[in-house]
This record gives sequence, structure tokens and C-alpha cells, in this order.
Amino acid sequence: MPSLFQNPNLSKIIYLDNHPIYSTNVQLLDERRTVYRFALDLGSYRHSIPHTVTSVIVKQQKNDWEKEFWNEKAAYDKLKELQGKVIPFFFGQGYYNGLPALVLSEIDGVTLYELARSKSDFPTDALKIYLEGVFRQFSKYGALYRDQRLDNFLLCDQGSQRCRVMVVDLEQVDFPDRLHPWERLINSDGAMSIMQDFEDIQYPHREPSPIGIWRLSG
Repeated sequence: MPSLFQNPNLSKIIYLDNHPIYSTNVQLLDERRTVYRFALDLGSYRHSIPHTVTSVIVKQQKNDWEKEFWNEKAAYDKLKELQGKVIPFFFGQGYYNGLPALVLSEIDGVTLYELARSKSDFPTDALKIYLEGVFRQFSKYGALYRDQRLDNFLLCDQGSQRCRVMVVDLEQVDFPDRLHPWERLINSDGAMSIMQDFEDIQYPHREPSPIGIWRLSG
């Protein structure tokens, strides 16, 4: 689970389309980033947030990251069919503490980085299959997912021994009109690249992966 940083001075109001949305508790999920968990006031007005939702993720625009912020919003709009399946639901763009912010559904899962460090015995062949499915969906909708870090991919347990992988952080998603031949490898080789990183962390004393060596030399 992500680290939680309590700050009693955090604002408990976010504005969606100029409508105030109230929180009973706000937690900073990562002190290096402007991402918060909002526990919603169950009796307050929700605007576009379903009444069944008890908490949301508020991703505030970072300093000097205006382009990336609006690129991520555009990616959520273009990938609406993947919301709730591969990426979080996007409830809208609002303002938190005077800065633009995305309001997203919370994903209940463990990042692949955390999973690798835990030395979990989750079958890697199944994990690779889930990842391949994710990248097929991105390719289906013309999206290139470039930010292939382990902590952007979460393994979600759906019960009855059913799992899936979901993806966060769409700041570096592109929708090119034309693909260079090498760009096709971004998605087609994505699952393999991520699994190499996963196994490098899970088994730190093994020989470095060829992909890792290529990244260092490049």
C-alpha cells in the first residue's frame, strides 16, 4: 500500500465544475507528488461522483508540469472505454487549493514494484499475460503508454482467484497519427520489459536483463 502522510492543514474541499465536494479526511499518498486520497463526506453533494464511491484520488497539477497535466486529462477523455477496466474512472477536472486537479477512482491493488519487493510467489507467467492484455487495449485505441515503471501498474484481486492489472499515470500517453516502426515496440514489448524489471527486483543477484543493460548504455 502507498505511504500516507497526514497533514491537518490540508484543505478538505475540491471544486468540480465550480461545485464544492467535501471530504472528511485527506491523506497525501506520496510526499514527492501531489496526489491525495479524499474520504468523501457521505452526506454532501457529489456532482459527477457516484454515491456508491466512498473515496477518490485527487491528482493535483505539479509545478512546471502544466503540459503533462493536460495531456493526462486528454488521455482519460480519449480512453473512456478503458475506464474502470484498465485505467481508473475519471470523474472530472476540478481545482484543489487553486490548482487544476484530476478526480479519479481509487484502485484497490498492489503496485508491481511492491509485489516484486515482497518476494511474492504470484505466478509470473500469469502476470505477463495480464500485462499483455493491458497493452493490447492501449494499442486498440491508438495509445502508446511510455511511462512503463513498475509502480504505475497495479495487480488487483477481483476475488474468486480472478485478478487483473490496472494502470495509473497517463501523463506520457501519446496518440500519434503515424507510428514509426520502433514506436510499435513500445506497446508490443511493454509486458516483456516490465517483467524484466520485475524479476530484476525480485531476484537482485541474477544476471542483469538485456533490456536493463540496453537502458543503461543508451
